[in-house]
Amino acid sequence: MRDRDASGAPATLQKERNMSDAIRAVASQLKSATTYAAIFGPLPQGDLKGKQKALKKQFHLLARMVHPDYANGHERIANETFQVLNEMHARAEEALMVGTYDSSFVSAKPSDDTELTSANGAYRLAKDTFRTGDFAAIYHGTLVGQNRSVLAKIALEPALNSWLEREAMILARFRDAKSGNPVVGIRKFVPDLIDTFLIGGPGGTRYRVNILGIREGFVSVADIIQAYPAGLNPAEAAWVARRIIAQALAASMAGVVHGAITPDHVLVDPQTHEPMHIGWAHAIDDPARKGGRITHVIDRWRDFYPPEVFDKKTPDHRTDLYMAGKTIVNLLGGDVKRNTLPASVPDEMKRVILRLVEKTPDRRPRDGKAYLDEFTRVVRKIWGKAYLPLTMPVR
Repeated sequence: MRDRDASGAPATLQKERNMSDAIRAVASQLKSATTYAAIFGPLPQGDLKGKQKALKKQFHLLARMVHPDYANGHERIANETFQVLNEMHARAEEALMVGTYDSSFVSAKPSDDTELTSANGAYRLAKDTFRTGDFAAIYHGTLVGQNRSVLAKIALEPALNSWLEREAMILARFRDAKSGNPVVGIRKFVPDLIDTFLIGGPGGTRYRVNILGIREGFVSVADIIQAYPAGLNPAEAAWVARRIIAQALAASMAGVVHGAITPDHVLVDPQTHEPMHIGWAHAIDDPARKGGRITHVIDRWRDFYPPEVFDKKTPDHRTDLYMAGKTIVNLLGGDVKRNTLPASVPDEMKRVILRLVEKTPDRRPRDGKAYLDEFTRVVRKIWGKAYLPLTMPVR
């Protein structure tokens, strides 16, 4: 006769129920907690090493309860819960190091004089949204105590956290590069990642926040196109085009495919000619080795994506060069769909630009640096090295 518990249910079934209940209890705890202590419990008084040991022990206790290998029919919820638990444990370790383990999460929706706090600092945000991006609401703010201007990017919803996490990973790669790494020389041309952390919202939801340093004076290529809808004079556009190509090169140097080199993701300073390359949330890390594809197509720039994206093939640096080429065509007032350029563009410049937008990747340039050098030679042959500041109309 099969073993039964006091309720009359088979013992094996009751064990499965207990397992399911335990997983759901941990999932609920992770969702509703507003402090790390509410997840992993209070830690003993004493030195940091003792607290770290206690935190690790509490984590392992919870991990055993929800590990997918022991889920027995509840793998999906176990896997989701285990991933969240691992992330919260990593954050708890960071908080423990800086003494904010018992601190509450803050609201994700800024209001008057709202401050977002993390283990690394506090950030006072403006009341109104500065801009809404593809995945985040963006706010102007200041780093409290230092009066440093920042931008706070807050995920529009928890399901979009992973995009901001990807952006933070790529920007940290630039920020933390050591001497000898080729990206050291270009990191001043990407946003400065100051901080990244999770904050809480209604019902225990979690939102990713990226805090970025900002510099004044930049305009996007989209702004330039709006100011010059018939196309920017080719002589003036040439240096801007070089900055667009350089974004593809920067991505290649960082070991990623940018995946969204579009007019609103390339910024330039009209006076200094310095670029600022943004939009890294779309990037694919080392696709040649790790695989992966571009899964998010920005509808307003749909014509800027090459065929391999829609064919769900693995992208490479030639994918970025294609999008850079489309952006240059757009800047010059050309037809993005047909890949045609105005008569004002010299023929030699047309030929070198249109190599970028070949439908077949093998027909596009193989070496981004060599291509940029070639483009530069063509431009200088036509116009020399004249410095042409960009004049933006006053709005």
